[in-house]
Amino acid sequence: MEIRIEFEKRKTEIELYLEILKTANFDKAKLTGYDLVEEKITELLFDAEKIKILTANTYLLVYNLVESTIYNSIVSIFDAITDNGVKYFEMIQEVQKYWLNNLYKHDINKKKETIIDTFMNIAVQIFENTISLASNEINYGGSLYAQTIFETAKSMKIEVANIHRIYDRNLHGSILIDIKKKRNWLAHGEKTFSEVGNNVSYPEIETAKNAVIIFLEEYINSVEAYINNQKYKVAIT
Repeated sequence: MEIRIEFEKRKTEIELYLEILKTANFDKAKLTGYDLVEEKITELLFDAEKIKILTANTYLLVYNLVESTIYNSIVSIFDAITDNGVKYFEMIQEVQKYWLNNLYKHDINKKKETIIDTFMNIAVQIFENTISLASNEINYGGSLYAQTIFETAKSMKIEVANIHRIYDRNLHGSILIDIKKKRNWLAHGEKTFSEVGNNVSYPEIETAKNAVIIFLEEYINSVEAYINNQKYKVAIT
């Protein structure tokens, strides 16, 4: 499924990046290359400041893995709904509400014509049985951490008992909150990369990465089971 393919791509990117970061943390680590212009070998030492910046960048990579996984889970579900020609009234109420909430976002400043166009689009999809969500219509709760991910799953009635079996609030919960917080500091310019990467060891980064991957792999398992068993559809009695 697309969700797992994209997850594996980004996971590989993080693993490759951490190979560089791990090496940079070695004693007297340096990057060596041959300068074709100057025709000489040049060296770049990985000093403490560079390592802080490299370390902080890991939070962006890991948060990107979290965000893309949740985003692609919604894409995969609605791709399955579209591909299987599932009609609006065949979807469970939770998915109906999710679809409607994302297709129509209330805004008091919206022009009347825009609102009418939105409702006409909804009506056409309902009665012509062409349920879909465009990429700009997908919403998954803003800044992501464990609680917002669980809420996203609940909003579509995705079973997450398997995640709760491995979930440790003091490990997965705390790490996901920390990654979200540090990603926001960097994304909004509240703190420098050097500040965010200060006093963070490589083992801490490795632990955080592993915890997030385990959590997301279980989430993907839940989504794949949801799609394969067509849990987005009303059960036929």
